[in-house]
Amino acid sequence: MAKKNKNQMVASEELVSNAPLKNADLSAENTSTKQAKPGKGPKNKKGDKKIGAGARMRKAFKEMFSELKKVNWPTAKKTASMFGIVIVVVLFFLVIISAFDYGIMQLIKLLMDASVNS
Repeated sequence: MAKKNKNQMVASEELVSNAPLKNADLSAENTSTKQAKPGKGPKNKKGDKKIGAGARMRKAFKEMFSELKKVNWPTAKKTASMFGIVIVVVLFFLVIISAFDYGIMQLIKLLMDASVNS
């Protein structure tokens, strides 16, 4: 009989979970009986007034700039070295692709000349 690994389950074992919804009733009848009462939803700081588009945009930009301040930006030396690597890789593939293109053009020219002469 083979040894049982700690991480392997046998087909007869049941998966045990501590999830809170394990035995929950998720039928549509239960959810439809609970009605939300008007005025009991989430409110903003100013009470029940709707937040304007301008205020939402200001908040979004403020959060965006605060996140950009947290970014670990590379130094100028690191950026220059990365840029150099990108240029070298692009030039390398430019040479490879150009060589394949030239070879295919010569092959097509050879096939066309052969078909005209016959």
